[in-house]
Amino acid sequence: MTGPDRNEQAAPPRLRSVVRAMIWATVPVLLLVQLLASAGVEASSFWSQIRQLDAHIARVAESRAELIAEPLWKMRYDQVTNVLNEIMHDETIAAAAVYDDTGVAIARVVARPSGQAVAEVSRPINYSNGNMAVQAGRIAIAYSYATVYADTGSRLMRLLIVGLLATLATVVAMRISANIFIGKPLAAIMSAIQRSKRDGRAYPADIRSSNEFGQLAHAFNAMQHTTSGALDRLGHMASHDPLTSLPNRRSLSERLVTLSSDAGSPDSLIAFCFIDLDDFKGINDTFGHDAGDKFLVHISGRLREAVEPQDWVARLGGDEFVVIRPEVSNEATAQAFARQLLNAISEPIRLHDKQVVPRASIGLAVRRAGDSELSYLPALADIALYHAKTKAPGTVAVLNEALQRDYRRRRELELAIPAGFAEGQFEVWYQSQVDLGNQGIVGLEALIRWRHPEYGVIGPGEFLSLIERSGNNARLTRYVLTDACRALQHLAAAGRPDIRIAINLPPSELADHSLAAELRETCLRFGVAASSLELEITEGSLINNIASASETLHRLRRLGATIALDDFGTGYSSLAHLRRFPLDKVKIDKAFISEIPDSAEDKAIVGVIASLAGTLGLTLVAEGIERAEQAQAMREMGVRFGQGFLYQRPQPLAAVLQWLEGQAGEGRIRVDSPPLAPEFAA
Repeated sequence: MTGPDRNEQAAPPRLRSVVRAMIWATVPVLLLVQLLASAGVEASSFWSQIRQLDAHIARVAESRAELIAEPLWKMRYDQVTNVLNEIMHDETIAAAAVYDDTGVAIARVVARPSGQAVAEVSRPINYSNGNMAVQAGRIAIAYSYATVYADTGSRLMRLLIVGLLATLATVVAMRISANIFIGKPLAAIMSAIQRSKRDGRAYPADIRSSNEFGQLAHAFNAMQHTTSGALDRLGHMASHDPLTSLPNRRSLSERLVTLSSDAGSPDSLIAFCFIDLDDFKGINDTFGHDAGDKFLVHISGRLREAVEPQDWVARLGGDEFVVIRPEVSNEATAQAFARQLLNAISEPIRLHDKQVVPRASIGLAVRRAGDSELSYLPALADIALYHAKTKAPGTVAVLNEALQRDYRRRRELELAIPAGFAEGQFEVWYQSQVDLGNQGIVGLEALIRWRHPEYGVIGPGEFLSLIERSGNNARLTRYVLTDACRALQHLAAAGRPDIRIAINLPPSELADHSLAAELRETCLRFGVAASSLELEITEGSLINNIASASETLHRLRRLGATIALDDFGTGYSSLAHLRRFPLDKVKIDKAFISEIPDSAEDKAIVGVIASLAGTLGLTLVAEGIERAEQAQAMREMGVRFGQGFLYQRPQPLAAVLQWLEGQAGEGRIRVDSPPLAPEFAA
């Protein structure tokens, strides 16, 4: 028997118990009231009869006293006795006696013995004759209340029997009326509640009376209707996005559960498209959040129009959407479907009278309906989406084994970051910056490496984004700063206090106003000057944090540190725009150096940068110099400093110090000098 059936069968006893409790609470009180009322009436009647009997006997005694006055005075005692015998016919009189004036009993009559207590009435016997009036004696009558007691007891017994019968009739009537007017309405309401609990739908209580229970049922039915509507709305809100009315993330898991059962065959292919809008933050920042919401509604409408009735569209939150096609013929068809979605999204949208062209990236995962990994489709498609977003806007990336391996490696590295810090797996390597004129060393750039116990030495391009996502940017910056200050100590001990060390600052550090204080404290702890440090920042980190970046850089500059703009030319700023920041140096990105001297365009760009830098009084450093002709071209264009594999590959500090010691005799770097630690030349 199921739970709801048991509940429905258990409901009537609970209702009957209400009626029974009401009866048991009412009947004893009713019976007691009846008995007390009857007893009160009988008690009043009893005392009334007692008083009547007392008065009656008193009247008898007085009347007999008058009759026997003359016989007693004339000593006719037989007449006295006859008078006494006459009153013995009264059942209540037990005995009577007459006493003369001396107190001697001259006549006594006993009608019957009495086991009960008796009362006695005594009256004087007065005789008068002419002018003579004397007291001849007295008469005494003993009488019993037995008849009154017996009569009262009999009536009480009859009243008790009648009261019990009346109470029984009342109980039956109350039981019937309670079931009709209370039990049945409650049972109807309870039945409706149980059915609603079992089916999750609203069931009305069928009560048509106009009494209070009818009104209660009417209110209950109205509440059921309201509650049902509210539950439906809450259910819809819980499973749908309030902005676009699309199913939400909660509905996605339910949809994945039903995909297998709904598929025609376990071998049917399911296409799962994970869509992420590109630069949606820019839409919000430019047009406002209301326009951003309107933008999302437009996108959801386009996705609805672009799919077939059997497809499923959802918004997971923010700018993330999911489209599932339950049956595709092959992976190529799934890719064509994903590109169709991209084309639909890319139609221009007008926001605030301006035309905006949406862009999106899609991660596509294709799995069979019977695949055990079906519930992991969102995570699998997210792996492909991550790859798509690292390429270019408007890209569709299909999940494959290589992407899954990269994801597993990336995930393992992310989870290993705390252990990497705790076990000292992160190492700071250094690459020299040289004077392009005399090839003398002017500085070192601190570059982070991760010596992973399983994967070996890992470059920063692979794990810096993981460090940022895990919230360890500040920890890594302090780690590198500490190692750089320690390196400055070693350089000073080796007789090279003139060499500066450059440290890369992530964008998040420019918003940290405590960085300057920590840099000063670290320099004091190691006994090095802040002027020996060069802090490198990127264009994007400046533009995205103009107010906080400017304040932080001015604090660092006041300590004596040099500020360098790294990877210049790859962002969207200009030297004229950046002149508000306290910059000392600009590093030309290696993308402009790699094709020099063959690329006339790159030479022209570098020439313009050099001219602007000279006008603004900024020092130029060329990155990525790998060939002698590149170094020669930089010198000819007025670039004074450079760094790259032509001079030295990044190496641990010990190898760099050994290398510097070997170069001390020559006073400059040999262009053809190989690294002393080739295993680190990554």
